[in-house]
Formats: sequence, C-alpha cells, structure tokens
Amino acid sequence: MNPQSASEPAYPPAFWGTAAALLVVQTGFGAILPLLPVFVRQRGFPLSDIGVMAAAYAAVAFVAQLGLGVWADRVGRKWLIVAGCLLEVVGTGGFLAHINPWWYIGFRVVQGLGSGAVVPAANALVADLVDESRRGRAYGIMAASSSAGFAVGPVLGGLAGAVWGLSAPFVVGVILNAGAAIMSAVSLPTHHSTPRNSSPRGDALWPMAFRLWPYFAVMFVWMGLAGMYDTSWSLYMRWLGAGPRVIGVSFTLFAGPLLIFNVWSGRIADRARRRHLVILGGLALQALTVCCYIFSRSVWLSIAIAVIEAFAISLTGPALSAAVMEGVPQRYNGAVQGLFQASGTLGSAVLALASGPLLVIRPNHPFILGSILLTLVTLAAAGWWRPWRMPQNAL
Repeated sequence: MNPQSASEPAYPPAFWGTAAALLVVQTGFGAILPLLPVFVRQRGFPLSDIGVMAAAYAAVAFVAQLGLGVWADRVGRKWLIVAGCLLEVVGTGGFLAHINPWWYIGFRVVQGLGSGAVVPAANALVADLVDESRRGRAYGIMAASSSAGFAVGPVLGGLAGAVWGLSAPFVVGVILNAGAAIMSAVSLPTHHSTPRNSSPRGDALWPMAFRLWPYFAVMFVWMGLAGMYDTSWSLYMRWLGAGPRVIGVSFTLFAGPLLIFNVWSGRIADRARRRHLVILGGLALQALTVCCYIFSRSVWLSIAIAVIEAFAISLTGPALSAAVMEGVPQRYNGAVQGLFQASGTLGSAVLALASGPLLVIRPNHPFILGSILLTLVTLAAAGWWRPWRMPQNAL
C-alpha cells in the first residue's frame, strides 16, 4: 500500500464500519457462549461429545477460511461479511428448535461457515484500508471491538438466561447477528480496492505461505486455546461452584480488560522491531496463567487469573496480526488472512476435540494440555525468530 497522504484519514469510515460490524457479531456470539455447554447438556447432548460439537464448528470454519480468503480477493469483502452474518443467524436460531440434540452439531457447522466468511474478509479489509505503519493500532482497535462485544454479549446472555431461561441467549444472538448483516450491507464499500485482474496466483501464494509458517504455527496454538475455552470454561466454572450469572460475569471480566489492553498494545505493535518480542512475551505470560488454572480451587481466583491472561492475549494478538501481514502484496491480503485465520481455527478444532475427554477426567485437565502447548510454541518461535538478533527492518 502506498504511503498515506496528509489529506487521507488514518482510519477511513469503512474501517470503522468494519469494526462496528465485528463488535455486533462478537456480541451475538458472546451472548450464547457462556451457557451453550449447559444448554445442550440440559437438552440431552452427551457431556463427552461437547468437544465434538465445538470441533465441528472450528473444522468447518477452517475449511471455509481456506477457500473464502482467496474468494474475498476476487469478489470483494462486503458480501462475504453480510453472508457470514446471515449464516450466523440461521445457525444460532436453529438451537431454538425442539429436535434431536445431535442436530446441534449441524447448527454449529452453519455457524462455522458464517465465521469462515466473516473473519478473513474483515481482517483483509483492514489491511486494504489502513497504511502498514498504522496496522498494529488498527488490528488493536479491531481486537478491542471484538473484546467489547465479547464483554457485553455474555452479560446479555447470562442475564437473559437467568431471567427467561437457557433459550433466551439464542434469541439475543439471532437479533444481533441480523443487525450486523444490515450494518455491514449499509456501511461497507461494495468493491474492494484490489483490482479484479490482479487476483492472487497460487504459484506465488504457496511459497509466501511457506515463509510465513512460524506465524501460522503460533496462531494454531494461540487461537487453539479459544476452542479449549469454548468447550471447558463454563463447565470448569460450574465445577468450582459458579452459577449462570457468575459464569457470564467471568466472560465479561475477561473480555473487559482486553478492550483496554488491545488498544494500548496495538500502539506497541506499530514498532516493527518490537513485534516479535511482544508476541513471545505475551505467549510466555499466557502459558503461566493457564498453568495457574490447574491449581486454582476458587471461582474468583480463577477469574482474577483470567484478567492477567487477558493482558497476555492482548500483547500477542495485534502484534501477531500486524507481523504476518508485513510485506504481503495487497492482492494477497485475503488469501494470506484466510490461511492465517484457518490455522487458528484448525487449532481451535484440535484443542476443542482434545478437551472433551479431558473434561470427563476432571474439568481443569484441559488446562494442562493448553499450558504445555503454549510453552512449546513459545520456545519454538523464539528459536526461529531470534528477535534479539533482528535488524531494524527484519520481519
């Protein structure tokens, strides 16, 4: 992308429209997340297979992101985002039907398709619209928007579930995702800025992807923890003695600090030489906090640990998103984002699937696996990047 002129805004209106749409989508997702395992278990879905349901969502999102990231470079970002929001409406609304519980896996598949359409297109649009020197802050703002939705959504879902029953959060989710579809259709540009005749070529994409594999490996584990939490956190909180309201509050108290920390850490991520050190520091701190969950026997101690983990996650996220896009030609933004996001989604599927059997043993056992993987990927990335030896202009 060419350097920005003084007359051009640092963050154009379409960027803020993308951030607002992500905020609403994440609020809808967060509304159902705290009570989803409890809801499906009450409807007769086996506890040992909850990880399968979460893995199905992540696996389908992974496949969708691989293809739809490239497609976003060819047809534009807007309508993929709108279509993804509508798929989220269908998938979330399906849980309200009184049918065989095994259909819940299918509804999660539809939600996974929606996520696979929205996430690469939105992140590629940010790279289209914002100059490389400001992308750290831009991805920090996007992460903060996601965190704000994740903070508000569980409160709405937890309160709705406590007052009107466990089905109420899904009604909230349907309304919010429909609102996000309308907002995206109105506020986002119809055409992306990459000319159609410069669509990415596979013979150039794959060597570039191979060069970026360490970022994909970090993303696999870092986002993989999200799949672990989707499967186990609510049940872990129940095991510690938390009720529905406290479970919802635990998600909010985790996401609230992310909202603040992501904006701050995005500024740090704009200093290219520090990005890899920031990523490694965030991963190491998160590994320590995840290990602490194993030994905690207090609801509020675990929530306090989660606040520290939120700080660690905010260090990693914007820096990792900015670093992986550094030096990528604009016509490959969607394709690279598709591969990058897909690697994280694959990690979510694998860790969600692994968490189910570990939950049956004891609800804190998934954190053993999570802390080990975070430690290993931190050491491997440090050995590969060696950021203390990097020149000023190195990736």
